[in-house]
Amino acid sequence: MNASEKSSRPIHSTPQSRLAIGLLAALFAFAPFASAGSENLPAPVRIETGVSGHIHPALCITAKGTLVAVFCKSEYKPHLITRSTDGGKSWTKPALFPHTTETAVYPGSLTTLADGRLVHAWNVWFSPEEKVKSRFVAYSISSDDGVTWSEPKNLAKNADQKIHSVIRHPIVELSPTAWLFPLADRTVLYNPLTGEETAFGDPAAHGLVPIVRTADGTLVSGKGKRSTNGGKTWQEMKPFPDVSTQGWRHEMIALKNGWLLASQIIGPGVGGEKINFIISRDDGKSWDMEHPVELYNPARAIGGRACPRTVELDDHTLGTVFYDTDEKQPGGSGVFFRTMPSATLEK
Repeated sequence: MNASEKSSRPIHSTPQSRLAIGLLAALFAFAPFASAGSENLPAPVRIETGVSGHIHPALCITAKGTLVAVFCKSEYKPHLITRSTDGGKSWTKPALFPHTTETAVYPGSLTTLADGRLVHAWNVWFSPEEKVKSRFVAYSISSDDGVTWSEPKNLAKNADQKIHSVIRHPIVELSPTAWLFPLADRTVLYNPLTGEETAFGDPAAHGLVPIVRTADGTLVSGKGKRSTNGGKTWQEMKPFPDVSTQGWRHEMIALKNGWLLASQIIGPGVGGEKINFIISRDDGKSWDMEHPVELYNPARAIGGRACPRTVELDDHTLGTVFYDTDEKQPGGSGVFFRTMPSATLEK
């Protein structure tokens, strides 16, 4: 056999070349994992520095596209609010949130209503008796993209005031007079016009987990349950991302295209080592546990619980606020915002 015949010989005709092809095939089989790495995302934008304790940010986007974020800078207070009108590239200097300057608070949630108003719900510490602390939920409404806020209204304290009533996730606006509040001690419908609470659905308490309504009207609970009849009955889903064990820490949102996104924090310790997203592409029936999408991986332990909160900036971009209390990172501890192309969520 001459040299020209050797050079034209098919590559797959030798054991060595077949092994090489097999290795390449294996490499491409793992391509979804490689493409989901956070190293290809825009760098996080620092919103605040010098944070500690239960920071737990919340995030929403207004009908005009303004981003509004709230968080605690340290334990109990100060409770701060900041806004961005350029898609999260820059943020206003965090300012004291009105109505919380005289009270000790635990962070809550932000919700954008169908009519464009914003609802900020937070948790107020109080002492039902000496040396005992508990919490109840208060909320305030903004009609001007988060610039000014109404006087707060309070939800009822638990009948046993030693039991904490806490909110950490957005409310679900079922109608203008029926807001679904997923609280730690109860899951209820609340009428903002009358202040009346009524039982929701079956009416089991789901605990401090997110509940979302999908584009098809399905309700999905962070307890790993799904309802197609308004919460009257629920079907269990397995496997399901573990957003329940520490329900206040995790998130789940319904995207406009019908998909769902849930957080998954990987690794040991308090904050884990990376923040991933797990996606459902079939109205919450199944979850793609095999292809996590990486949002944040500092190659070290994350300081604090991270508590990511995500919104859709537009049809092509997601934005997430989270925190990291590691003092050794450049700039020290902080609250951050990071964007991600929506296409990253595809298989």
